Amino acid sequence: MGRSVGRTSRCVMAVAAIGSLGAAAVAHASPGVELVAAENLVVNGNFAGGLQGWEGHVYNAEANGGNATVHDSGYVGQDVPVTKGSEYTVSLRVGAAPGGGVMALALDSATSVAYLSRTVTDPAPTTVTQTFTATGDTVYLACQATGGPGGWCGDFSVVATGNSGGGTGSASGSAGSSSGSSGSASGSAR
Repeated sequence: MGRSVGRTSRCVMAVAAIGSLGAAAVAHASPGVELVAAENLVVNGNFAGGLQGWEGHVYNAEANGGNATVHDSGYVGQDVPVTKGSEYTVSLRVGAAPGGGVMALALDSATSVAYLSRTVTDPAPTTVTQTFTATGDTVYLACQATGGPGGWCGDFSVVATGNSGGGTGSASGSAGSSSGSSGSASGSAR
């Protein structure tokens, strides 16, 4: 008589087998390549620490519930160090208050070259993303109220893509109510 293996045991064995195969595939697929999680260069991008990291670039704004609320031409901004000539992806979530508007901005701090400039008047949460090549050593990332009641912004990130030069792309948005962040991996030969 054969011994039956329970569903839980089969699942555990399958996960262990897949994990072993996956680890072996990564280890043998590309010798000398190390996977590295992309680091968010924005300090306190989700406002979990209030306005810490945004000091000096706050006007008619407050942090609440993981976002910053901006109104009456208010704004929050942060200078983010980058490497000139390297490619980055900037992302943030915004939503307008009823009758208001919010502008998402990413500019070269020294020359004001615009990497991203998008106004959102929809109250639905909108993710705004842009890939760019840094023309200087600092990018100014901001959210500004464009209409009286303004709106909110949060989940700011600036992440290196691992590429240098040539980043263009276009701003895009998508309505949705879920939030979170996703990591990415890039390889670098050593």
